[in-house]
Amino acid sequence: MALDLPTLVSLTAGSLMTGIAGWLSVRAFSDARLLAEIGSTPMAELSDGLHEVRGTIKGSDDFRAPISDRRCIGWRLIVEQQRRSTWELVYDKREMGTFSMEDGTGSVQVDAGTAELVLAKTARVRNGVISVPGPEWDALRARLGDPAIAPTTPFLRWKEESIEPDDVITAIGTLARDDAGGTWGLSPEHLLLSDRDDAEVVRQQRRRGQRHALWALAGIAVLAYGVWSFAGGK
Repeated sequence: MALDLPTLVSLTAGSLMTGIAGWLSVRAFSDARLLAEIGSTPMAELSDGLHEVRGTIKGSDDFRAPISDRRCIGWRLIVEQQRRSTWELVYDKREMGTFSMEDGTGSVQVDAGTAELVLAKTARVRNGVISVPGPEWDALRARLGDPAIAPTTPFLRWKEESIEPDDVITAIGTLARDDAGGTWGLSPEHLLLSDRDDAEVVRQQRRRGQRHALWALAGIAVLAYGVWSFAGGK
């Protein structure tokens, strides 16, 4: 049986929505469960494996956030446009350096190149709207290069996150000593950084998991429609 275009779109979109949103939901709930179980470990008592540590960032503010121009250790910028009822990603860019965290009992080296950021405080998170076309958009594009998709709406929303020296953050990730056997380091894979305490991060991750689960359910509904159409239901 040949697939008509609406059926093909429903099957494809439904599969993608279900798969991606389902995976993100599982990951968020898994992070929340791990956070609730492991608790924070003083840096003097670290061992190989998964840990949550909380401490003060020490490092150089070598970067400048692209919109606020604030000096920082690292930043991430998300720019989106609204198309009908969905938000499309125009930019998702970051620059993250390597820094250390200290808690008074020890220190940990952090490679935050691919870390997931869960930031909320206004000193670290800024939001706004940018006009297209416009001088701000031109400057941003010159700084970041071509966007993932060309904007087709006159306004874009943006969210800029940054971490700076002397910020107190929570980090959750896998710890191992360096080759010399002295310094503890957090692996950049599956690393989560937050400016909240662990209880707040758990709640945030559970809410994120619930949102992704709703998108997964929507994907299942779209996929079910595609299956029904393919089976001759219309």
